[in-house]
Amino acid sequence: MDREIQLRDTHPEGERVSDTLDSSKRWPLDTPGGRVFAEWQEDLPVTREGQLIFFFQFLQTGGRWSELLRDCPLVYEGNQGSGKTNVFGTLLLSVLSGYYRYAHINTVRGDGVNPALLGMSKVVSEDTVRRALKRIDPDKGLDCLERHLLDSIAQALVLPWILDIDTTIKPIYGHQEGATIGYNPQKPGRPSHSYHSYFVANLRLALGVDVCAGNESASTEGLSGLWRMLDRLSGVQQPTFIRGDCGYGSERFMVECEQRRLPYLFKLRHTSKVKALVKTCMAQSDGWRDTGDGWQAMEAHLKLSGWTQRRRVVVVREAPATAPKKDKPTKRKPNRRGSSTKSKNTPMLPGEDWDAPSKATPWSGKIAVLVTSLDPLRYPTECMPRLYRERADVENNYDELKNQWGWCGYTTRQQGVSQLAATFIAIAYNWWSLYARFYDAEHHREAVTTRPYLMSGVGRQVQSGGQKTVKVSLTHDMSAKIVESVSLISRRLHELNLTAEQWDISQRWAYLLTCVLRPWLGGKWLSGVPPDHKTYLIE
Repeated sequence: MDREIQLRDTHPEGERVSDTLDSSKRWPLDTPGGRVFAEWQEDLPVTREGQLIFFFQFLQTGGRWSELLRDCPLVYEGNQGSGKTNVFGTLLLSVLSGYYRYAHINTVRGDGVNPALLGMSKVVSEDTVRRALKRIDPDKGLDCLERHLLDSIAQALVLPWILDIDTTIKPIYGHQEGATIGYNPQKPGRPSHSYHSYFVANLRLALGVDVCAGNESASTEGLSGLWRMLDRLSGVQQPTFIRGDCGYGSERFMVECEQRRLPYLFKLRHTSKVKALVKTCMAQSDGWRDTGDGWQAMEAHLKLSGWTQRRRVVVVREAPATAPKKDKPTKRKPNRRGSSTKSKNTPMLPGEDWDAPSKATPWSGKIAVLVTSLDPLRYPTECMPRLYRERADVENNYDELKNQWGWCGYTTRQQGVSQLAATFIAIAYNWWSLYARFYDAEHHREAVTTRPYLMSGVGRQVQSGGQKTVKVSLTHDMSAKIVESVSLISRRLHELNLTAEQWDISQRWAYLLTCVLRPWLGGKWLSGVPPDHKTYLIE
């Protein structure tokens, strides 16, 4: 027995490996590059979007974030609520990150740096955000968000500008309110919502959006939202003219524009009387004016059966659009199915198709008819095709807002909540677009380009001596250029904060708009900037 005990002491069983791994200790890892040691640091605040700190500085300098939270009608009773700062801060971080569903909000909860920089005490869950939006009175919430959406650009609308209006379709894959079957070119037969939207031409900034049912895609369904938006603007801020496609060339729309003394430029559908006018114009050899780029235009007047008065119209044709010769009829190459194929030439006007020669229309080429109330002395016939052709840029707005900013998502069962989410996304889109113009004032850069450039970067927050420091590490191939540009703008914003302590929010925002829109303003200063501080621009 003693010998057995002695053997056990001489040959111990060895150290027992713990079933649970101690995350506070490091351990070796053998890699193709050699041995390294790994260690978890769960208590160190880090973020993947380290450069958002500079965007938050821009919002704080302009006062936009604090003003939105102050006016927001979200109210909690007692001290158990999440708070409007946490709710809208979580939604803002989700939208900026490029997410498009409420379920993606849970990804933001791992951010240990940016929520505190927005004044948040915590990141709330997706269900909390949905319930919070439902608590907001739809009328009061929409009034607040629409007002802040216009405030982001209204001060710069004292210069001549063009209002672009259009409608886009958002397919719905559920049983949401307003999800009805209507016009849906991408997914016919699928329930959808119709987004009636309004933009500042060329700047690609949103002015408003109305979320309607899928069968309310007609232009007249968005009239109430359009006039509501324009009524918020003063007389000097009204657009030079309003521009839309053939869906807006209706009698009701044009009459209301004329009653408001708002000039317009719309496209007409090819109805029988419009085709008769085109046939008359095509028979004339003189009267056509060259508009450049291989196009010609002729001015005429037209009164359709449903119109109350004659209106100015401009017929636009491709320069070689003439009647084909009888001895050499126009032939079109049949495709595999036996039908004729359409030309692959780029259309001159959005939504225009080629018209095949027939007895009713014995010509070939592209024909479009525009109706307008613009002054012919100020806007002659030659400039009308170019003015309408520039409207195609609005399609880029929809592509960016739907695919990069979440207009295709953030849908709930209540249509009013979807309206609030779409308007808030438009606000975030405007804020970020204006911030990105600090670094490229000549062009509008989409989020797919600006996010890696101005948002991505590993940020680590350290605290020493009562001071918090965020250390940002960039992995972009243009890191040196990014660091130089962002550092310069951030220092200029800091100087503005120190010198403009007595300015109100309107004056601060007018100064920032002057800086970011300097090419569009042509060197002018917005009226809200104090005269004694018109010294230099942030460049």
